[in-house]
Amino acid sequence: MPDRDLPYGFDELDSNVQVHPDNPNVVKCFVRGCQHFVHRQTRDRKGELCPDHEIFCHLSGGTPTYSYRDERRNVIASPELFDDKIMGHPFKFDSKFLGHEKSEDTLSWNVFRSLHEANLLAGVANQLIGEDFAEEPDLYLWGIRASDDRFEPWDLLIQARAYFEDDLPVDRPLTEPDIALHLPGQYLVLIEAKFTSQNTFYTSGPQTKKGELTFDQLLDIYQFPEMRLLHDPEVARQKERVHYQLWRNTVFADWMARHDSPQTKPYHVNLVREGFEEHSEPEFQQLVRKEHAKQFRRATWEEIYRWLKLENLHPHLEKYFEQKSASLEKCFHTNRG
Repeated sequence: MPDRDLPYGFDELDSNVQVHPDNPNVVKCFVRGCQHFVHRQTRDRKGELCPDHEIFCHLSGGTPTYSYRDERRNVIASPELFDDKIMGHPFKFDSKFLGHEKSEDTLSWNVFRSLHEANLLAGVANQLIGEDFAEEPDLYLWGIRASDDRFEPWDLLIQARAYFEDDLPVDRPLTEPDIALHLPGQYLVLIEAKFTSQNTFYTSGPQTKKGELTFDQLLDIYQFPEMRLLHDPEVARQKERVHYQLWRNTVFADWMARHDSPQTKPYHVNLVREGFEEHSEPEFQQLVRKEHAKQFRRATWEEIYRWLKLENLHPHLEKYFEQKSASLEKCFHTNRG
């Protein structure tokens, strides 16, 4: 593995893509100053690896991005452990894109596993939910315990899946919260993380894609009599659309917290980039009971960065935020005070 602390940052990448004049499928390596031309990945052909920088260059719809041959190069927290325990974990739905520049999962690992290793999870949890607990919570990524090195599936999530998803009418992946912070008997936070993707939604009407539930199926399946956070599904049926990942994870957070203990408070956080998904929060808040409005919120990756920066808590993770790229360009607003 090359001796680098961080993945390539936006200042090391050249977003001015140079296409070979004789072949539109051949591009100059995206690392600034590299002179190698490589065949980009296409439907019919696997991409060529840059021999100097060990990346594959992707160009789809005019949007460039890259991926590493060795996914460990994309990881800043315990890369060997990540490679050994997360890649191919049977409880994780998909691990084939973890070496990609725009991998939401690798971003989640890099940030939250780094926070765990620095004993900073309690601080970030308090920032996200507006509480003040000193004890470090348990960390789960994709339903896998990441607070120790055993990486076992989360019993509470398995129980929730059995309750809601034992007999789904379509063949689809089970609910897999991106990130969870759990302090038993106190709080349970499920986090729907977004990086370059958007919050998706169902509209009323027939099924449009294979493996998708309908609007009504979503509301029929993901509910239970003692729901606290959300209004009765009949309220949601009056809306033109429902953000289904937000709905499922809010229901799961509520059910799992109730089955942890009567005192455990459920939260759901939609973690996005600054300036993105600003309309999702007020729209989804219409489905949240007013007395629980503070238990669903939109938060930003930049909030975590600024909290770290203010106290100089984790310089390595701060630098990762400052240099992180998406489509070869700077992706986080880290220059504001």
